[in-house]
Amino acid sequence: MKRLIYIIVIIALLPVFANAQANFEVNFVPSSIRINSLSTASFDPTQPDLQPILTTLMIKNLNTTPCRIDLKVALYWNNLLLANTIFCSREDFTLGYCTLNNRDLITDEPMLNFEFKSGSTSISVEDILDASSTLKSAVMAGYFPDGELKFKVWVREFSETPWEGADNSPSAEFKIIIRNAGNITLLAPGRPIGQNPDKVSGLPISFLWNSQITGFNDYKLIIREYAPNNPPTINNVERTGSLFYETPTGKNECSGFSDFLPFTDSNYYAWKVTTALANEFNPITRGNKNNSLSSNWYIFQYVDEQEAAHSISEFQAHLDLLQNPTLINIHTQGYLPVGVVVIEGKTYSGQEAINLIDALLGQDISVELKK
Repeated sequence: MKRLIYIIVIIALLPVFANAQANFEVNFVPSSIRINSLSTASFDPTQPDLQPILTTLMIKNLNTTPCRIDLKVALYWNNLLLANTIFCSREDFTLGYCTLNNRDLITDEPMLNFEFKSGSTSISVEDILDASSTLKSAVMAGYFPDGELKFKVWVREFSETPWEGADNSPSAEFKIIIRNAGNITLLAPGRPIGQNPDKVSGLPISFLWNSQITGFNDYKLIIREYAPNNPPTINNVERTGSLFYETPTGKNECSGFSDFLPFTDSNYYAWKVTTALANEFNPITRGNKNNSLSSNWYIFQYVDEQEAAHSISEFQAHLDLLQNPTLINIHTQGYLPVGVVVIEGKTYSGQEAINLIDALLGQDISVELKK
């Protein structure tokens, strides 16, 4: 009979406990940010005032009377618990909102209105190192690797009992999503600026590059145009010529861009790809994109298809003058040259390439075909 009474009493009290747990609203604003790099020094608990303010924790007391509260804070890396601690308010928490930020949570000093609960200490870098040997080397180097750093907090009324069922208390999460942007490598058309530019013909021209897909970095394609008598150099590529195309603001350009742009015969074109980088001081959510990652410039000369065909025919005619059986044989089989000569890694085209071929006239040469 006594057991039945106890069960009835417990059942009767369950709604009371549920209401007590639900008498707080807890939110992080923003609840997440996305960045390309995160320095461990940005969360130095010994100098919290130097931390960038990344989020604000808002706790609302929905109780009918003021009360003290407990605040549990846990730090996770890719869902692996790194460290946790518990704060308690020094005084009764009045009705309305209480606001904190990451400076208040990652600190080795008690907050103005909160103190470490008995038996709890601050979250430190040492806690992080002890929790994950995989993360240790990266953290010691000064930066977090790609992954997700998560803050989770729970709130309850002040209690002297151990906090066992924290997951049932009102809670909120703040996530820092880290994705390194890597390098941007251009592929085609053209060659790195400083080398003899390729001649490119036909429309549309496809612009190809390799870049790291982070899920939040937008890439911008920039093309500049130069007159035939003023090809760009490494020193003046950004100061001369004119802007020919730039990805519109708010649009993400993907490798393989191939719009029908109005290229002009014989003009030179330089292009590169850029993306705005985000770190803890200018995350994506803030829209404050000061730093950027950029590829090198690539350059090419546009020629219309009729002119290109004439250039290849002239190039082949000078190869035929060499009277080399191997060259004649591959020409007979229907193969055509691309119109360039490569010597020790340097590429020559146009008249320079023809002059190099003519320099071989009358000499005994051997030709080796390679795949």
